[in-house]
Amino acid sequence: MLKELKIAHFAIIESLRVEFREGFNVLTGETGAGKSIIIDALNLILGGRADTDFIRTGEAQATVEACFEIHDPALLDPIRERGIEVEGGEIIIKRVLSAAGKSRCFINDSQITVSTLAQIGDRLVDIHGQHDHQSLLRPETHVDLLDLYGKTLAARQALADGWSAYQAGRKALEDRRAREKDRESRQELLAFQLGEIDRAELAPGEDEALLAEKKRLQNAEKIHQTVEEAQGLLDEAEGSVIERLGRAINGLEALVGIDPALEEKLTRAQTAYFEVEALVDELRGYGRTLQFDPVRLEEIEDRLAEINGLKRKHGGDIAAILARRDALREELESLAGSAETQAALEADLKRQEAALEKQAAGLAEAREATAKRFEKNVVKELRDLDMASVQFGVSFRYEPDAAGFVRFRGQTVGLSAKGIGAIEFLFSPNPGEEMKPLAKIASGGELSRVMLALKSILNDQDTVPVMIFDEVDTGIGGKVAEKVGHRLKKVAAGRQVFSITHLPQIAGMAQAHYRVQKDVSGKRTQSTIRELTMDERVEEIARMSGGEKITEATLKHAREMLRP
Repeated sequence: MLKELKIAHFAIIESLRVEFREGFNVLTGETGAGKSIIIDALNLILGGRADTDFIRTGEAQATVEACFEIHDPALLDPIRERGIEVEGGEIIIKRVLSAAGKSRCFINDSQITVSTLAQIGDRLVDIHGQHDHQSLLRPETHVDLLDLYGKTLAARQALADGWSAYQAGRKALEDRRAREKDRESRQELLAFQLGEIDRAELAPGEDEALLAEKKRLQNAEKIHQTVEEAQGLLDEAEGSVIERLGRAINGLEALVGIDPALEEKLTRAQTAYFEVEALVDELRGYGRTLQFDPVRLEEIEDRLAEINGLKRKHGGDIAAILARRDALREELESLAGSAETQAALEADLKRQEAALEKQAAGLAEAREATAKRFEKNVVKELRDLDMASVQFGVSFRYEPDAAGFVRFRGQTVGLSAKGIGAIEFLFSPNPGEEMKPLAKIASGGELSRVMLALKSILNDQDTVPVMIFDEVDTGIGGKVAEKVGHRLKKVAAGRQVFSITHLPQIAGMAQAHYRVQKDVSGKRTQSTIRELTMDERVEEIARMSGGEKITEATLKHAREMLRP
């Protein structure tokens, strides 16, 4: 429900704050008092068109803020899906319109786009009357109302799920067919690339080992010279390390008998001697293996060139090349089974088409059967609302589609997520006039009464929690007005309903009554709204019944209208 509305610097409203009640609320007031301005403000908060003309003269911006209390968790899903926190089912929608033409929208202080606001607003409030926020003017919504009435929404959702799966399957098949066209040439390319990598017989780290060997071969002469020099210093030259270590060992051996503490030093000297000897043997062996081999160097150069060529084609290192080899092999295997996979996809789509055709035909027939009851009940409601000669119908149009697969009544028709065919409500308010599309011929008052009739018969299924009827009383009075009031009260049993009315019979049915009033203070005009007490309601209904001159008779009549 709409709990509270705040408006600032909007048209002739300076500042306004009002709390609303559950059930049936009415707004009354003199013509031009500002009732339509409040509807304009509500329309703005629901994502309607922003116009800088709404900003009060002399002000930089206009602000409208509404607090809603939502009891149906499903209505909050689109808000939570956008990461907006909701506590206790309460949301605050705010819209700020600046004189520069910019509009900002917020839900619980989180900024959103106008399109998002409109999507959420459509789920919260229906405004019916002279404004463009009217679902009945959009023929694409008529199927929703018919499915709601006929309780075929579940069947439609099942069809939509199947249609979505079918579309995904078609996309997969189209992709497969596109790949099949180039399969042979693709296989040849992949086989060539895979063979090129396989023939190279690459080993992880091979390039690093080859580079190290290349560097050693390129510097073989320098290495050989340095190794020989080291060998000579350690063993062969006069005064070599081994010779000097030998003399040191002999001297220490002679002293050990004198001072046993030198035995540990002797052992270390002997160990050093053996280590140097071993090093000399290793250097000698290394020197024998070391030689400049131009043939081997050329082999290494060729191998590195081969590896670098593969790197440029398939990756930055050997690991990437080997990963590419695995991917090529996998794709080749996939392509080998392509024809079999394509046949399976085609067969699966045929099965889906048969199932969808059956679902679509069943849903269309159910809708047509529903339409007969729907038309009858709508006409009954409208005639009770003083539209004695009204005609109302549901038009089904099944457009041929040569590219489709659904056969219905001897022709191939198009299919969408909502089923087959286009549905539109037809209407004729006057005798002798043929029915035409509702959106094209219904006036504001007629449209409101049609919606009131629909809401009366859809009361249990409709999920929109707030409804606003503007001009619902156009062209009616007396007993019909009383019937309209009863219908509004009936609709309000499951939701919050607002009616802007000039008829006391409707105002008397309300659970809460608000008066919109225009006052002049200084040189400025200001519109205000406030809830009336019971005594004030009696006076207001008396005024609506008998004009400005209120008599005891009109007051008595007003009290009678307010009796439960």
